[in-house]
Amino acid sequence: MKDFLRDWNIRRTIYLIGGIWAIFQSVMDRMWMLIPFGMYFVAMGIFKFGCASGSCEVPMSSSQETENQK
Repeated sequence: MKDFLRDWNIRRTIYLIGGIWAIFQSVMDRMWMLIPFGMYFVAMGIFKFGCASGSCEVPMSSSQETENQK
């Protein structure tokens, strides 16, 4: 459980809040098919997978860094 509560950043918080909001709106509008969509974003925020973990960025290679500095 401690691993789930570590390393929270703004992206994980936004995914969690957005997922909860999507679930809430789906229930209020009785659009039951959209609940799994919201649950996916809640899971991304809680369990830190996908873009919520910060792994969606592509790091610059060393050759690109030297070209940008010229």
